[in-house]
Amino acid sequence: MRIGIIGGQSTPSFIKNKESLEIETKYGNIYIQISRLQEHEIFFVQRHGEKSNIPPHKINYRGNIEALAACHVECIFSLGTVGSMKKSIAPGDIVIPHDFIDFTKHRYYTFYDDSRVHIDMTNPFCPFLRNKLIESSEKISSIKMHKNGVYLVTEGPRLETPAEIRYFSEFADIVGMTLIPEITLAREKEMCYASLCIVCNMAAGLQQNMLTANEISVMYKKLEKNVSKLLQITIESIPDIERNCECKNLLSGAVL
Repeated sequence: MRIGIIGGQSTPSFIKNKESLEIETKYGNIYIQISRLQEHEIFFVQRHGEKSNIPPHKINYRGNIEALAACHVECIFSLGTVGSMKKSIAPGDIVIPHDFIDFTKHRYYTFYDDSRVHIDMTNPFCPFLRNKLIESSEKISSIKMHKNGVYLVTEGPRLETPAEIRYFSEFADIVGMTLIPEITLAREKEMCYASLCIVCNMAAGLQQNMLTANEISVMYKKLEKNVSKLLQITIESIPDIERNCECKNLLSGAVL
């Protein structure tokens, strides 16, 4: 099976013996690193571009997903760093979200600007991939996993205010900037998609100090080996057979 990984940070403990490939899409050229894990081919996309310098609100989301689709990728694992809006979720924890709230503003949200396609989001994340991540996390004692969570997606690039966090914490558990429109574009391509969220800090107003970008980098580097191990165990547990979830059939009932 061909499996995609989209990340904002590198995964040197996981992506090994890689080769680089440049995919031309109508949205621009996308650079992909390819490696193998058992019978699976792994396609890694740096979400923020080849130089990792594109801010969240300017990411070429359509290009990234289109490139993976052109490589015939069937499943996507999304890696992202988030802030916690709940005291029960601490920096260093991992959350596998089951739902999201979209508060972005100025992004390209669909591949279908010229037709009436309404993709279903009743189960936004692939149940099969989510369960595989959860099952695999139980084999790593050093990981504290939250099996559910609502991901609030904000526009960025600024961080949120304490008042915003107080408001949104009534409805969501973690906050980040990159899930949307990545997840909806993947569903429009009928790909399975699950998100692995690394909690790097408490959101504004929930920690004493000011938030800094350095906190994200430091925490991710601390957790990278565990994240890579979790990905490896999860992917190794996926059978190389036809998917039996509904993700591959979503377009059949979406077109008016």
